[in-house]
Amino acid sequence: MKTALGQGCLCLTASIWLFVLTTASGQNLLPNPSFEEGAASPAGWILRGGTNGHWATFGRTGQRCLSVFGSGKDSFAWRAEGIPLQPGAHYRLRFWARRDPQTTGGCVVAGTRQVNRDFHLTTEWQPYSFAFQAPDGATNDYLRLGQWEVKGPVYFDDVELLPVLTAHRQLPPGVELGAGESVGQGKYRALFTFGDFFSNHHRPLRVNRCGFNSDRWTFAAGSEVIYEHHLEGSRLSGARLQLNLNYYVAGSLRVEASRDGATWREAALYDGQNKSGAVELPAAWFPADRLLVRLRGIGKDCNLQVNRYEFEARLTGPPMEARGATTLLALRRKQELLGFYLHEIKFDPAQGGFVIAATITNRGVQPLRLRAELAVEDKVAADITLPPLDAGARWTTNFLVQAEQPGRQEVVLILRDAAGRIMLEGVASLALGILQDPRFGYWLNDREDTVLWWCESGAKVGRDRRPPAATPGKARPVFISAARGEHEAVQVVISPKRDGRLVNVAMLASPKEKANSRRAPAFSLHEVAYVQVTVPTDSTCEPGWYPDPLPPLRLPLELRQGQNQPLWLTVYVPTNAAAGRHEARLRVETDHDTCEIPVVVDVFNFTLPQETHLRSALGLSSSSINRYHQLKEPAHRQAVYDLYLKNFAEHRISPYSFFPYAPIEVRFTGETPNQRARVDFTRFDQAAARWLDEARFNSFRLPLKGMGGGTFHSRHLGSLGGHKEGTPEFARLFKDYLSQVEAHLRQKGWLDKAYVYWFDEPDPKDYEFVAEGMKRIKAAAPGLRRMLTEQPEPALMGQVDIWCALTPEWTPEKVAARRAAGEEVWWYICCAPKAPYITEFIDHPGTEMRLWPWQSWQYGVQGILIWETTYWTSSSAFPGPALQDPWQDPMSYVSGYDFQAGQIGYWGNGDGRFLYPPRGAHTNSTPCLEGPVNSIRWENLRDGLEDYEYFWLLRKALDRPAKSPSQRDRLLAMRGLLTVPPTISSNLTRFTTDPRLILSHREKLARAIEQLQ
Repeated sequence: MKTALGQGCLCLTASIWLFVLTTASGQNLLPNPSFEEGAASPAGWILRGGTNGHWATFGRTGQRCLSVFGSGKDSFAWRAEGIPLQPGAHYRLRFWARRDPQTTGGCVVAGTRQVNRDFHLTTEWQPYSFAFQAPDGATNDYLRLGQWEVKGPVYFDDVELLPVLTAHRQLPPGVELGAGESVGQGKYRALFTFGDFFSNHHRPLRVNRCGFNSDRWTFAAGSEVIYEHHLEGSRLSGARLQLNLNYYVAGSLRVEASRDGATWREAALYDGQNKSGAVELPAAWFPADRLLVRLRGIGKDCNLQVNRYEFEARLTGPPMEARGATTLLALRRKQELLGFYLHEIKFDPAQGGFVIAATITNRGVQPLRLRAELAVEDKVAADITLPPLDAGARWTTNFLVQAEQPGRQEVVLILRDAAGRIMLEGVASLALGILQDPRFGYWLNDREDTVLWWCESGAKVGRDRRPPAATPGKARPVFISAARGEHEAVQVVISPKRDGRLVNVAMLASPKEKANSRRAPAFSLHEVAYVQVTVPTDSTCEPGWYPDPLPPLRLPLELRQGQNQPLWLTVYVPTNAAAGRHEARLRVETDHDTCEIPVVVDVFNFTLPQETHLRSALGLSSSSINRYHQLKEPAHRQAVYDLYLKNFAEHRISPYSFFPYAPIEVRFTGETPNQRARVDFTRFDQAAARWLDEARFNSFRLPLKGMGGGTFHSRHLGSLGGHKEGTPEFARLFKDYLSQVEAHLRQKGWLDKAYVYWFDEPDPKDYEFVAEGMKRIKAAAPGLRRMLTEQPEPALMGQVDIWCALTPEWTPEKVAARRAAGEEVWWYICCAPKAPYITEFIDHPGTEMRLWPWQSWQYGVQGILIWETTYWTSSSAFPGPALQDPWQDPMSYVSGYDFQAGQIGYWGNGDGRFLYPPRGAHTNSTPCLEGPVNSIRWENLRDGLEDYEYFWLLRKALDRPAKSPSQRDRLLAMRGLLTVPPTISSNLTRFTTDPRLILSHREKLARAIEQLQ
């Protein structure tokens, strides 16, 4: 980030309205924050609730840090007691922490007695932080750093608890909106899900007499929370309220509303039978200038939690479209002679940076000469001399902090007087979202009505992200490089200067390409569509319009002034294409203008293998497809499912099943003890020949008839032919049937692609059950590979052939050990992990899915798994008859796991949703026989799988014996390219989000392969 001083104004008016701290300093409220002081134990800290805590000697900055060593079943923490919190005041807690590589399970806990947050650590020192409001009555509190059910050691260092100045987004005329608030389409909305950086701290919060844990209010008897909803210049003409109880033991939650804070009326009651739902507030309460909403815990044994609060009101007043934001300036030091009022900290797309707007007041009797220092991540960015400030005068100014890359960064503002004394030291944790990433983009041309530019496929182009600056001379053409048999894409972005329409887009081949059209690269164009994220997936994300669906480009396409419209340009290089440079032009015609832009495709002189060497297993729900496409006829269902399978094959991705309409048919004949299994493979063989042999799917999930199953949540035994699993007759029939399946798959050459996956994510309590089931499978069909979505555990050793654990569970050493034992290693992602790991979420960087196969190569992992690709609705959040519209709501809501109809839980934006149904398919009156709509994440996953083949091809070429010493030296140098550079991926939590670095190493791999052909 870079900084500058904006225009200021000098004002001689007294500033009695300015915010001034009552103390002379905003210093760290915690003792011994780096834990260096003490004799036998760290001064100011005491271990509570356990004994296995240490004053460790390998700190992050100094020598010392704190550690706790959990057993996996306990919970305890280090405490600093007697912290002087101010009731209702706002604070920021920040600390550094890490875990050992062998540490598993549970979470670390950090916070005060009444406000706690849970965190999942990585193996490297990382900063963790959150803001909160101290509850009313919290004065002499403690702060804790500890663990809950962690198995192994975790470490803490450099902890800081600071008071903060809070600023919310300012909108004319006098309207203020904070994080979670928005106005639009004649409505005001406040949606708080509490899992973000601000925890319980929201602008409308007026009364806080309630505990808080991670992402929910924790209500006991007498707990109380009051929100006040008011929008300057508008009146509320009606409102609805929706809450969600994510946890319930006893008591009830009474919801009341008031217009004046004196007279309250009950609006709803939530309890164990009514955990979620929306209520329309009585019309008699409106119109109202403001409405207060009170939540109260009722019952002496009340114990319940609220993880969602949504208030939506219809407005009368001037129309407005805006989303709120909240920013904080944490105060490390401040002198009483200096008044400092924080107006707002906001990102300005036009300037490409953050603007810190503040008013500075000289409260002394002598003139004040100040110098402002700004530092970003401990690097000095600016040193600015401010105009002299007379006694009693105030000066309003803007500091511009230019953003250079996305992510959360610490910006420190220091104001010094002429003698060098620090008058104020404040730190702002500024997060630049991925939609404003300034690193990418290449200017093409600037017309009267539009700016055209292009960028890589891994970029996520925000609607209001400013175009790259014009470059002198000739524009850089759109450039794509690819091997034969490969797909690769770029984005061509239209930035309209006024409203209009895109009326035509066409690829124009050069005369040379026309003459050899059968050997020329093939182009396709799709619209980049946007979905609105209202509930961010995790604390690294923010609300906004995110690009994700890639529907067919249907013209004319509306263009809006100031809103980017990317086009997704994909090239496929046929296997007979000539190597070298291929040129074309892209004609873009709006109703205002027409222009042509150059496109260059560089074809590498090698062909990707038809086989995909990184195995994959992704869910594909035929029932979801049928519901959303409104398919009733068997022929329609089969035809559309085949379109989805064709899409999978084109993306080198294997589904769980290619045969829901062509199963292996099993029936049992005879009577006990002479029952026999009759297995018919006719329909299955036809489907397998098409999808395994021709389309080259590299895995499939084999269902086990009669086998039980379950998850950590519940489990059950199966039955076969009327015989319960675990009985001798079951074992005989099971072996009779499954041994026939094994023999047939082996004879057809498909056995190595089959796996059985019958139990999901077991807890330790399930290990014995799982192990016994695995033994039954092994006894019946020894050649079938048994998959388990769990990390290696002693109780399961010898019973698993394919370990498929969450990505954070693996280290290179763990992977190597299992592979050395003859087992396969896969990994999976789902609703977890979240940042800082690679994820599947829409509101995360676009490069993450491409990088996942790179990390698979880096760690030696042999397969990837994702539970679903068409999870478009939730039976809990949308109990019916209406279905969720994934084009309108990108959140994947929890379903199952005892969630009631209407209850809301969040898995993350886009979890299990890589494909979209065609727009409007689920609301049409006729069946939709079209195929799926791809997503940016889906396309990037294919790119990663194709990149994996570059590594595979180079290793194969390098494994050939050298013919001379000079060639041996050259091969040795090339072998270094097989190591993923740390600039791309250092480990599972430190990796690039810059697609240019990925493409640069891919280019090196390609040139090495060409040399070895």
